[in-house]
Amino acid sequence: MIQTYWDEKYYSKGKLVWEKLHQKNSLANQGALGILQAYYQGVAASLPSTFYVRLCNYSPLVTDTLLTIQNEPSGGGYAPQPVPASTVGFPINDVAPDGNSRITSTIVTFTATTANIGPVITAYLATTSNNTGILQGFLPLSMQRTILAGDSMTYQFYVEEGNS
Repeated sequence: MIQTYWDEKYYSKGKLVWEKLHQKNSLANQGALGILQAYYQGVAASLPSTFYVRLCNYSPLVTDTLLTIQNEPSGGGYAPQPVPASTVGFPINDVAPDGNSRITSTIVTFTATTANIGPVITAYLATTSNNTGILQGFLPLSMQRTILAGDSMTYQFYVEEGNS
């Protein structure tokens, strides 16, 4: 079974204010089907060249799709953050603390450049920066967050096999 975990960090004036590490992701039905179709059926549409980390003020269910996700921020410098499906976006092949194989993504940063971003309660992984792709999975945040102007929030995720 494939499992995904996220690290989330908040920075103010360049200094780490808080962090939540190794939080378990929820795999969306669309994401699970996409993984199965890409691996077992070779379905090219299920093999994106880029994934996107996005934020929203909505609590998704595993049955949601990108079309049903609501309240993605706009303004303040917000934009979906790309993670190439390659050794550039997933640059590290390593071993999880439990001994399982995993790949680790690059760190993506959301910076509130011109105004606050949010509030948001979910980070999610999609195959597009718009609503035409697949909802891979999502991370409910521990509480509603607003990225204040000048501050930033980072995300890094790990995809690992879960045989132990």
